[in-house]
Amino acid sequence: MKPIQVTAAIIQKGDFILVAQRNHHDDLGLKWEFPGGKIEANETAEACMVRELHEEFGIQSRVTGFLGENTHNYGSKIVCLKAFFVEHVSGEFQKIVHQNIKWVHFNELENLDWAPADIKLVDLLLQHFQSSN
Repeated sequence: MKPIQVTAAIIQKGDFILVAQRNHHDDLGLKWEFPGGKIEANETAEACMVRELHEEFGIQSRVTGFLGENTHNYGSKIVCLKAFFVEHVSGEFQKIVHQNIKWVHFNELENLDWAPADIKLVDLLLQHFQSSN
């Protein structure tokens, strides 16, 4: 089974990170995730990130760095999740496809009910915060 290539955005405001809750009727409904989506054919991961954030929140953004990736086998599919640091450039955040969005202090990230593929990214992000402080 070939992994599905997916992006995830780490959008930071001070010590807070934007997280999104999957819609209740979606696969993995009500689980929390870093927002993003599937990379389309002939699209770079960075271009996907900017496109997905515009589609999901109506914002303009730019990728500023790479955090890391995690490949997770859900049984029916394998997802390779690539996490990028993203700067919010303009626009007001709107809930277009998610049940909820919120800013969470990085110390509280582990308290959320994460989608399985995102759990490793939470660990990577916390390691990043610890090493940069």
